[in-house]
Amino acid sequence: MAEDIQQDEVLVRAIDKGLGNRIHIRISRFKDRDYLDIRNYYEDDAGEWKPTRKGISVPVEFYDDVMESLVAAKAVIDQRAKDAPAKEPAASE
Repeated sequence: MAEDIQQDEVLVRAIDKGLGNRIHIRISRFKDRDYLDIRNYYEDDAGEWKPTRKGISVPVEFYDDVMESLVAAKAVIDQRAKDAPAKEPAASE
């Protein structure tokens, strides 16, 4: 039933993580439903970007809830950074 499966994607952004890894933020469609997909990708030996199993696909109906949650997470991240002890500079050799 391959005809029942529709899939098209729009890459919104790729965030470089270094060492041949990055995060892809995509909008994809599967069976007539749109999803926000945030997934780790790696670069294979041929230079092609391949998805890993690490990621999440959220129906776009939950976009506003996800964004509100990320804003709330940002406040916690900022508070933890402010509360973190200052790092000592590395000793020179």
